[in-house]
Amino acid sequence: MINLLPTPKKYEFADGAAVEIARTVFCDQPAWRDAVEAFCESFLRMYEETLMLTADKTGAGVCVAYDATLDNNAYRLDSTSGKLIVAAGGKEGLNYAFASVLFLTDCKKGIWTVKPLCVEDYPEKDWRGFMVDMGIVWHPFEKLLKYVDLCFIYKIKYLHLHVMDDRYYSIPSRAFPKLNKAGKCYTYEQMEALNRYAEARGVVLVPELECPGHAAILNHAYPEVFSNHPDGEMGKFYNELGAEIDTASLICAGSETAFEGIKTLLSEMAELFPNAPYIHIGGDEANHVWWGQCRDCRAYMEAHGIADTQTLYSEYVGRVASYVLSLGRTPIVWEGFPKESAHYVPKETVVIAWESHYQLANELLDNGFKIINASWQPTYFVSSLRRRWSPEDLLDWNIYNWQHWWPKSVATEHPIQLEPTDDLLGAQLCSWGLPYELHISRLMENFPAFAERVWSPTVRLENEVYRDVYKKVWEKTAIYLQDK
Repeated sequence: MINLLPTPKKYEFADGAAVEIARTVFCDQPAWRDAVEAFCESFLRMYEETLMLTADKTGAGVCVAYDATLDNNAYRLDSTSGKLIVAAGGKEGLNYAFASVLFLTDCKKGIWTVKPLCVEDYPEKDWRGFMVDMGIVWHPFEKLLKYVDLCFIYKIKYLHLHVMDDRYYSIPSRAFPKLNKAGKCYTYEQMEALNRYAEARGVVLVPELECPGHAAILNHAYPEVFSNHPDGEMGKFYNELGAEIDTASLICAGSETAFEGIKTLLSEMAELFPNAPYIHIGGDEANHVWWGQCRDCRAYMEAHGIADTQTLYSEYVGRVASYVLSLGRTPIVWEGFPKESAHYVPKETVVIAWESHYQLANELLDNGFKIINASWQPTYFVSSLRRRWSPEDLLDWNIYNWQHWWPKSVATEHPIQLEPTDDLLGAQLCSWGLPYELHISRLMENFPAFAERVWSPTVRLENEVYRDVYKKVWEKTAIYLQDK
């Protein structure tokens, strides 16, 4: 068995012992320079040894080559000739190749060795994502880089940054500077560095502006812009789990001023993340019944022929999604709007199906949306929940399956299993409310199993085989992530 997770689709060991390769890298593709330099940096972190770039192809230990016969996300490794040939169809595949090289080689006392083997690989689904919550728990900047590192070495393409929630707005804003709490907001320079760091390692950043719910930070900092205007005292409101909701967490859906504020924040976000093809706009757990007590929302509904606040919910999500499309980005939302008014939301919008309550995965597909699987069980880490899913839970799961523990979710008693479809883009692991120290321990435990299942969804690695490989992979991962 090859000591690599996720397991490559095709690999073959040749006869013979491991051979020494020179610690030099040749690459004649200028557009790949940052990826090659990032690989050399990763090698230094993993082995505390230096790789040098060289213009001498003949004597190079690693030869990086473009191969037009490979897709952009595919790669090939060949170490049977006494050197390591790394071929890729694009920069995406190149980074997957580099991640594999880190685990397939060894370097001790300055001697870099590799077993003679051939590997060919590519992912079956594009969306292999991980979400880190930055709006509830603050993560120091250097820890964000470690999340990028994890995505890189386990070939997770998308890092979803939940930069805003009720507590924090963790990215800088020039238009609304009071959102940026001292010590809990990244700088513009840090955002530029994060973009460069992720780009070099083939990790695509996906920022999220949470609206219309989970937006207390907006209302508290700028009530004159985002808040509702009720006719009187507001009553108490509760979510579906019975917890009381802060009424300030819902922004006004009827105010033009509030909507212009959201547009401004989205425009800033697009500038902060110039390489992000997607912008997530939240769209879940909004207590829309409150809008019935807001005079601006009632006036908006009357003017636009909207019968109730539930329909206003979908219409609002559709408006925000349309603005994201006007920025040249694809909007993503959480499953949250009802199927009865789904026609308000542009079909270009990608929906993350997570709760199996507001709208089921099959219903989203029937309504013409492309979807991502973030089934609460087993892909969620939640600080307030005692339930934890194991690597075996992830190995037994597949990306066309939704499960839950919550009695009100359809998927609890009757797990949902879809037939394979291209309209399911992939799957995502989500983490909520965890500080880095607790976060990283759970990720080290479950991240490799998740990566295994989403890279090749049709293949199920046996538990015993997985555990054996995991032990070897874990050792190198721990070295790679430790503070130097």
